[in-house]
Amino acid sequence: MSLSAVGLGGVELGPFVGTQPDVRNAVNVINAAFDAGINWLDTSENYLDSQNETLIGEALVHGPEGMLVSTKVSPRPAISGGGSGFRRDQVRSACTGSLRRLRRDHIDIYLLHFPDDLGVPLDETWGAMSELVDDGLVGAIGLSNYAIEEIASCHAQRRVDVIQDGLNLLDYLENRSLFARCGELGIAGTVFDSLSSAVLTNRSRTNVLAVWETYAAHGWTHPLLAADKIEPTYAVVDGLRPIAARLAATVAQVAIAWILLQPGVISALAGTSSPTRVRENAGAATVDVTEELEEIERAMLLGAAFASPHAM
Repeated sequence: MSLSAVGLGGVELGPFVGTQPDVRNAVNVINAAFDAGINWLDTSENYLDSQNETLIGEALVHGPEGMLVSTKVSPRPAISGGGSGFRRDQVRSACTGSLRRLRRDHIDIYLLHFPDDLGVPLDETWGAMSELVDDGLVGAIGLSNYAIEEIASCHAQRRVDVIQDGLNLLDYLENRSLFARCGELGIAGTVFDSLSSAVLTNRSRTNVLAVWETYAAHGWTHPLLAADKIEPTYAVVDGLRPIAARLAATVAQVAIAWILLQPGVISALAGTSSPTRVRENAGAATVDVTEELEEIERAMLLGAAFASPHAM
């Protein structure tokens, strides 16, 4: 299995609370992504009370046959519902449920979404994941949001094929060592929140804040847009703009291109509900920021992640 350098984050396709599933738009986005060189998308039973999987499944019926799908099983409902549990029988039931919603007989990549806090031993859960591979229901297995010690423990039991965690120019910067170590172990690293939820883009501060005002109605907030963080956050974004202009690229493309240069990272996810933006994100794979790394690092130092001794 070979993943494209940029993947499509599926949660942005919805349906969000109070909206109807827009299958036609999802089809357009997925087709645009595939035509632009993106060959995989990511979802979870935990996204939007499993409705995201259902929407994507309906869209894939009309989408490209070569699109690979990654989804996740969760130990309990969180964020927006959907969590089957990490016991052996629960993992298998979750997998069959995802297969049904995605309208597939095989999941390309299956991940544990986040660590269990209900007392289920990790070796039991990882054993259940391994059985899914043995039974041909899943191609590759991995972990999302796990510490290196837990990843290494699973890897000793049965190979961990892939991990997924956050990383971007504003946040999750401590995960650079996690991805590097997993790369040394032969584990593929994939990244979520590559654009810090649309902050690391050419969109104006006013536009981004307006979007997050609508999310706030559903209880979702962006910590880096809080009153004490917004100025250093946009100092980084503004520092990236001249770099992007010089490369005839966008801020989003520069941000993703930087991630793709990090040791251990093979692919970066970027979510969108726009065919235009998915084509823009895909273009990051051809943007070379090697000569701009020092300038990018200087811009990062302006951010909130570097503003406190604790974060350092």
